[in-house]
Formats: sequence, C-alpha cells, structure tokens
Amino acid sequence: MRNTHFLTMLLCSVAWNQGALAQDTSASPRPAATAQADADSTGGVGDIVVTAQRREERLQDVPIAITALSQEALTQGDVRDIARLSNFTPGLSFGQSGFDTRPGIRGVRTDAVDGNGDTTVGFYIDDVYQSLAVQASHPFVDVARVEVARGPQGTLFGRNTFGGAISIVNAVPGNQTEAGIDITLGNYDRVQTKAFVSVPLSDTLGLRVAGMAETRDPYVKNVVVPGNDIYDRKTGYLRGTLRWTPTDQLEVILRGTYWHEGGTGAGAYGYKQGGLIIDPATGLGSLSGTPLPFFTALRDGVADINGFDVGRQLSTGPYEWESSFKPRARLNEYAGNAQIRWANDSIFLRSVTSYQTFKYRSNTGEAVGSPDTEYLQDRNTKTLTQEFQIGGVETKPFSWVAGLFYYRDRYFDQFSLTSPGYDFFAPNNLRTNSIAAYAQASLYVTDALRLTAGGRYTRDRKGISAASFDSFADYGSAEDSDTFKRFTWRLGAELFLTRENLLYGSVSTGFRSGGFNVASLTVSSVSPTFDLERVTAYEVGSKNRFFDNKVELNLSAYYNDFKNLQIQSQFPLPAPSTSVISAVINAGAARAYGLEAETVIKPVPELTLNATATLQNAKFTDFGFFGRPSRFYPNQQLDFRGNRIPRTPSYKFTVGAAYDARIEGFGTITPRVSAVLSGGFYNTDYNTPIDRQPAYQTVDASLGYTTLDDRLTLEGFVTNLTNEAVLNYGAFGSQTLITSYEQPRFYGLRLSFRYQ
Repeated sequence: MRNTHFLTMLLCSVAWNQGALAQDTSASPRPAATAQADADSTGGVGDIVVTAQRREERLQDVPIAITALSQEALTQGDVRDIARLSNFTPGLSFGQSGFDTRPGIRGVRTDAVDGNGDTTVGFYIDDVYQSLAVQASHPFVDVARVEVARGPQGTLFGRNTFGGAISIVNAVPGNQTEAGIDITLGNYDRVQTKAFVSVPLSDTLGLRVAGMAETRDPYVKNVVVPGNDIYDRKTGYLRGTLRWTPTDQLEVILRGTYWHEGGTGAGAYGYKQGGLIIDPATGLGSLSGTPLPFFTALRDGVADINGFDVGRQLSTGPYEWESSFKPRARLNEYAGNAQIRWANDSIFLRSVTSYQTFKYRSNTGEAVGSPDTEYLQDRNTKTLTQEFQIGGVETKPFSWVAGLFYYRDRYFDQFSLTSPGYDFFAPNNLRTNSIAAYAQASLYVTDALRLTAGGRYTRDRKGISAASFDSFADYGSAEDSDTFKRFTWRLGAELFLTRENLLYGSVSTGFRSGGFNVASLTVSSVSPTFDLERVTAYEVGSKNRFFDNKVELNLSAYYNDFKNLQIQSQFPLPAPSTSVISAVINAGAARAYGLEAETVIKPVPELTLNATATLQNAKFTDFGFFGRPSRFYPNQQLDFRGNRIPRTPSYKFTVGAAYDARIEGFGTITPRVSAVLSGGFYNTDYNTPIDRQPAYQTVDASLGYTTLDDRLTLEGFVTNLTNEAVLNYGAFGSQTLITSYEQPRFYGLRLSFRYQ
C-alpha cells in the first residue's frame, strides 16, 4: 500500500510538471469512443458517444435505455465506484455487504455473490467481463465514461446480463499531452489522490498512466471494544495504457492494471445485527410475530416478554456494531488486456484479449460470543477471455456485427468457521468454460424506419471439486460437472421521426447460468445443482431533443417476465452445529414493470438542470419452499407469492441543478445541488418489518471555483447532507438479521488541476 501511495504521489508530481512545462502540440480531435462531445454552438445539451451495441454511436441514436456519465460528472458527484451510481440512474438500485456489491435493475436483484452464483447484472471494464460481484467495487480512475444499460443484454453481451450491464470505458492516450490531478480531503481523515498523465511518444504511439491512492478512517463505531471500528478505506490503484496507431486503419491498445484494497473491511456478510421477530405469546421466532429489531436470540437470562427471555438489547445506531472480533479484508487484482481494431471503408475486425488474477479474503465474527469465533471467506480466480468481432463500418442502410466469445475461469472458494471447540471448512474448486457466438443486424426499410434482429448461442461447461468437513465428521468430497446452454435473442424496431426524435420498441431475452450447491455434501435435503434462470423483456421508449437542443428527454416503459428464479435459501447444518448454510434453489417466477424518464435542460449555457424518475412494480408470482430464515425459527412451508422483490422501491426521483456564474477577470463560481427521493423497499425475500427501508430523501451539494483558464478548480462538497441512514442490505443469518447501511454524511474539499 505504501508503494502504491508513493507511486500515485509521484504520478501527481509528473502530472503537475507536464501541465506546467509541456510544449503545445498540434491539436487533433479526441477519439469519439473516449470523449464526451462538446455542446453544439447553441450552448445546448452535448452529445455522448457510447458503445452499448458494440460500435460507436451517439447515445440518442441507441434504442436501449442507457445512462452514460463522464469522468467530470462522476467527480462532481463524488462517485468513486458503483456505489453511488444509483443516485443518477433510473431503475438502478444498490446494496452492499462487505466488499460484495449487490446492484439491481428493473426487478433484478443480486443475491448470491460467490463464484458459484453468477452475477445478475453484468459488469465490464473496457469490454472485459468481470465474473465476481466483489469485482464491481472496482474504483473509477481516469475513465472516459460509465454506461449503465438497463434490461437484459443477452445478445451482444451474453451470459449473466440478466438485469442489464454496467460498463466502464477507461481513457486512452491521444495525440496531445494531457495531465490531471484530483486531491480530496474530507471527514473521517479521508485523503484521496487521483492523477493521470498522457504523453504522445511519437506520431503513432501514446502512453497514459493513471493512479489512485485513498485512505479513510472507519465510520462504523464499535460500542463493545473501543477502536475496533470498521468500514475504513485503504485503496491503491495503478493503470498503464499504450495506444499504437501505425496507420489510419489499425489501432492497438495495451493495458495493465493493479488494484489493492485493505484495512478492516466492512464485515464479510454485513456488519450490524438487525434483530429478530418474536411471537410474544411463546417467546419464539415467528415471521408473523412482533418485530424486535433491537434484540438478538442469544439469551441473557432476563424475562423480556410474557416471562420469556428473548435476548439482550443491541446498539441502536445504524453506524454502530458489536463484536470483540477484529475483522480484516484484503483484495488484490492484476489484470492485462489487449485490444486490436482494424477497419477499412467496408468492415472492421476487432480482438479483445484479457487475463486477470484476483484474490479476496474477508472475515467477520459473532456479534455476541467468543472473540475467537471467525467466519472467513476466501476467493481466488484466474480468468482468461477472448473475443473476436467483425462488422460493417456503415450504419445506413444496413449495419451488422458478429462475434465469437471464449471465457475460462478457474476459481477457488472456501468458507470456514473456526470457534473454540468447533471448526468447519468447505473448500471448493470451480471450473467454467464458456463459448458463445452472436450476431445482430439493423436494416433501414425506409429513411426513417429501421428493423433490428439478433441472436446469441451460449454454452457453459462447469465443473466443481468440493469438500466439506468439521471437527466431528468428514462429510466427504465430490466431483461434478454440468452443461448449461441457452439461445438468447432480440427483435426491435426504431422510427426516427427527426434527427433528434426516436421511437423504439424491442423484445429481448437473457439468462443467468446455473451452478452447484456444495451444501449438498453436508445437508442431504439440498439439491446438488441448480438450473439457469430466464427473462423475457418487453420495452418501448423514446429519445428526444427539443428547442434547439436545450431540452433532452428520454422515456422508457418495460415489462420483465422472470422464470426459474435462483433463490438463496438457508439450511441448518448437522448437529452439534447450530449454524445454517446457504444453498440455491430454483423456486419460482416473478414479474416487473415500470416507467423511467431522464431529462437534461439547459435553458441558457450557464445553467444545467437534470432529473430522473422511476415508477416500478416488481413482485414474485410463484415462490414457495420449505425452510427457515435462521436457526431460531422453526422449519416451515413458506410462500412468498405476492411479496415485493428486494431493493425495488415503487418510486424514485432524482433532481439536480448547477449554475456556472462566470465573473469577468476572476473565474467561474459553480453552486451545485442534487437530491434523491425514494419510496420504501424490502431487503429480503421475506418482506419483514425489520428488513424494510422506509421512504427517504438524501441531498448532495457543492460550491466550486474555477480559474479563468479552466485549469484549476477548488470545490467544497457534501454528500448525504442530512445524514440519512439508508438500509441497503439485509440477510437472515444463524443468529439474526444481518444488515448494512449506505454511507453517512461525507464532506470535504477537492482541488483539481487539468492541462491539455
């Protein structure tokens, strides 16, 4: 970590000197794929170029519901990773337990987060698929933009884009010298430094280096052991990029990345005990009883209700936790990728090759009990991907793209529980080999009407070597393999009423791959495998610019039909253990429908207004199984039909405003404010009172000053101004409901310098 921080600070020094001393070079346009286009001469809303359909296109021409954010917008919103994207994106929700990210889009939520439970929302970095949910906490450093495509992207992106795809597109070297530094100082002793330098080494070769170092004290305080606090930050990140363009037809991009996270982490499975629900008549756990969010089922000998001992009172603060255990977390990733693109006047050819190693370890202890009891999660992956694309350069009257994709993942996953007098270990080695072929084409049948069709065939071959044993028994080992195959498709029609007014409609499908239940080794009632889950999605939308590009308004309506859902369920471990183990079952169906809107308004060049709106209804239509939420509830037949899908509020609105007050001879003063208004939602399939987050509002604000030459900016900012505690994750564990909350109020100062 020290080395990374030193290298990042050195990069800052280089960036500053480059900005001060570099000679001007002949200007040339930045590549469309890596830059936000300038606003047109009217001072209206500027264009953004995206690659959601595997080619560079103007955002307003893409018949998909997409939100695209530039690096400038991310910095202004203090968006360091995926966690705060939901504040700017309709239909997107976010939850987190430890480092594991749990995004949800349009009724699709992330439940299982280990390597055996594939992601439901695809996460991509420079077109490279990231297989683990924890990898989606990747920091945003010197990015060109972040794209959030809502709805299944099963044709062009493939497996496990069940709810949508989040894509990071990093900046690449250009033909001129660029440099930048962002230094942020904030509460909880936060120090964040980001920097980049981009230098043309010759007329055909460019180098870009970007780095980040961040430290921050914990914000979740321990009320049992002073100083045993969690949720700190110790981040180091470096990326180097070479871009070679020997001819106008050939481009080669090579990237190498290092990413490290350390510190206490945030509790591997959530940090706060959320309590139980107790039947006052019996003093036993009951999903229909009285919620006691501040009690745990660990008895203290006190008769609390009707003569029954239901436990002792827990700390009530959302940013407090109780444990004598000292947690630790560590994450290391090394990644490299090569992109080669060749094109002539007719076709383009593209290759994307990547290899990465990823190691993650996180632990936690019991809220009440021995400080020597440890729950530990180890995850190590080695992943190779290769994709080939071919397509037509022209987009009218006919455009097309086709590709082949290969994915190989070798994954070690071990859950262990160590406690005085009892140890449990479950090491697993998983193997995935996936191949896919896809194609999509669009044809203008008239000057205004375009028809689109595409399909993708995917074959996942998965294998597992699993074992399970504890202090009292060896439950055995097993070898298993299975193949999961699926054809996904998309049909659409687009009507261009004018250059700035598009109507579209589509029907598309997606799937999430199946896998194995290692818990079947120790619990006989658990099925050894679970099948893939499927979605059919219907969407209509409209993308518009009005009043000489001063108003942008994008609308979409959707209906998602989910089948064969993979449900994370709890099963009790054999005696003498009193814990439960998680397994996945295919337990039903669901549907979700809704309306989404995004608008940007620039009535004058200095003023920018933006807003998003989401109205949605997402419920299970078939969901029944025999089980229990934790060991303090009796096994019972549960029917969740009609329950709301977790983390899907019925409404969410965001609004924002920024004004650039240019003062002659001084610079620009920019006040900025944004707010989120969200309806309530549940955090578990059980839909209980103690896992419900009520309706809430959050506010962010900032005030910045930029010099006359637009190179230096000093900004004061605050996020979550009212310090609203938003419950964004809950899961029933062996003791109680385990919960996590969104970040509290952060504030600070940011100094930014740019040279170009």
